[in-house]
Amino acid sequence: MRGAQVILAQSFGLAGDGIPGGASNEAMAKIVRELHRQYELPMVLQWEIADCLIDLPMVGVVREHRKFGKYLDTREVLVQSFLVCKKQGWTRVIVVAHPDHIWRVKKVAEKLGLDVFIPDTSSVPYDPHSIQSWTRNKIRFIPREIAARLLYFIKDWL
Repeated sequence: MRGAQVILAQSFGLAGDGIPGGASNEAMAKIVRELHRQYELPMVLQWEIADCLIDLPMVGVVREHRKFGKYLDTREVLVQSFLVCKKQGWTRVIVVAHPDHIWRVKKVAEKLGLDVFIPDTSSVPYDPHSIQSWTRNKIRFIPREIAARLLYFIKDWL
C-alpha cells in the first residue's frame, strides 16, 4: 500500500437506532484508523465511518447523493470520492469496504480511473442490527450483491 495517496472508505449498513456505527462500520473505522496511523494519509470517508472517527482530520465526507432524494449507492459514494481525489491530483487510493462488497467497490473505482490498493478487511462482520436488511447477514447480502453487479455491468459502471 506504499505509494497510496489517500484512504477512501465505504460504509456497510447503518446501526439499528439510525446513528452512525454498527458492527460493520465500527470495524471498518478501526481499520481506517490503523491505516491513517500507519501511512498518515488524508481520508475521504462515507459518513457512517467518518462519524466514528471524528477525532481524525478528513479531506472529504460523503453524506448524501448529489441529486436530492436519491439513494446514496456504492457508485455515487465513489464518484464523489473521486471528485475530491481529482481536485487534489490523487489517483492511488486505499479502499476500505466490507469484504463481500469490496469487489464491486474496487471495480467501480478502477472504472473511474483510480489505482486501488485493498487492505485486509476479512475481520469486518455483518451487522445483525442494521436497518438495511441486506447488510445484516451474508444470506441477505449475496443475492442483492449479484443483482447489483449485474446492474452495474449493464450500466457499464464496472
